[in-house]
Amino acid sequence: MRRVLACIFLFAAPLLAQSHWQGGAPVGATGPSFEASAGFVYLSMDMPLERVALTGLDTCGLIRFATRWGVTADATYASTGNVLSTGHSGNFLGVLVGPVFYPISFRRAGIFVHALAGVGRVDSAVPVTETKYLGGWVTRPSYAIGGGIEQSLFGPFAVRLQADYQRTTFVNSTDTMQGQNNLRLTSSIVFRFGGNGENR
Repeated sequence: MRRVLACIFLFAAPLLAQSHWQGGAPVGATGPSFEASAGFVYLSMDMPLERVALTGLDTCGLIRFATRWGVTADATYASTGNVLSTGHSGNFLGVLVGPVFYPISFRRAGIFVHALAGVGRVDSAVPVTETKYLGGWVTRPSYAIGGGIEQSLFGPFAVRLQADYQRTTFVNSTDTMQGQNNLRLTSSIVFRFGGNGENR
C-alpha cells in the first residue's frame, strides 16, 4: 500500500506543481485562453524615391494554449490619400497567421515575439514621367517578423504595443514586381476571455 501511495505521489506532484506554479507565479485554469484585439496601425511602406506612410486598423485573434506559446491570426487595413504626389490613393490589406512565443511572462505583463505569414494586397501608384503614373494593385504572399509587449489594465482588458518588419510586393514604374521592406507599428486594446494565462 505504501508503495502504491508513493507512486501516486511521485506521479501527481509534478502535475500539481505545473498547474499551480508556472514561471514562479500561481495561476488558475490550465486550459487555453483567448484574446481579441483591435487598434491603430501605422505602416511605413517602402516605395521608390521615398517611404509612404499609411494608417488604419489592425484586428487580431489569439489562442494561448501553453504558458509561453500561442497562435494568432492578424488582419490589417491601412490607407493614404496621395501616393508619391501622384494624386492616386493607396491602401494595403493583409491577413497573416503564425505562432507566438512569450520569452518573458508575468502575471500582468508579457513580452512576445512572433513570425507570421499570409497574403498582402498593395494598391499603389508610381510616377513614370512628370505627368504620368502607373497605378494598380497586386496580391502576393507576405510575411512579418516582430514582437511587442502586453500590459493588463483592469478586468479582461489589456493594452498591446508591437512592431514588425513586414515584407510585401508592389508593381514598380517598369511594370515589374518588386519587394518592399515595411515597418508596421500597432497599438491595440485587448479583450481576454476563457482560460487563465500567466500574464493575466
